[in-house]
Amino acid sequence: MLLLMACTPPLGDRLPRPVGVGRADDGQLRFVIPLCAGEAISSFAAVDHETERPVWKVSRPARRDMKKIVLGNAQGFAEQEIPLASPLPSNLDVSATLASDLVVGSAFTLDQIPEDLAGTATVVNVIGKGTPEPEEEFLRQTDADYC
Repeated sequence: MLLLMACTPPLGDRLPRPVGVGRADDGQLRFVIPLCAGEAISSFAAVDHETERPVWKVSRPARRDMKKIVLGNAQGFAEQEIPLASPLPSNLDVSATLASDLVVGSAFTLDQIPEDLAGTATVVNVIGKGTPEPEEEFLRQTDADYC
C-alpha cells in the first residue's frame, strides 16, 4: 500500500502547461506558447507521437518574447537543428523548452486542428477542453492558471 501511495501524484497537481495549436494563413500548424513574466523559449520541437521520431526542431530564437511559431518556418531562430520532415505523422507531440529548462507542450492528432482555423487568431487547447478558442483567451487563461 505504501508503494502505491508513493507512485500516486499528490492531490491538486495541475495538468502540464499546454501549447495552443492553430493554423497559419497558409494552413500550416501554428503554435502559441504561453510564457510567464521573465520566461523565454530556448528551443521548439515536434516529434511523431507513435515512433518518437523527430519531425522538426529549432533553437535560439532571435527575440526573448517569441510566443508564436509556425511549423516548418525557422525564421526568427538562429538554428534549425532538424528540417521539417514530410509527410507529417497524424499524431504529433510538440514542446517548447524554456531558458529555465521547463518544458511546455501538447500532444494532438492532426484531425483535432480544423482546417478552417487557417487565418484566424483561434487555437485549440488540446490538454484542456480541445475546443477552439480565441488566442487571447487561451493566453489569459493559461497565465491565470500557471503564472
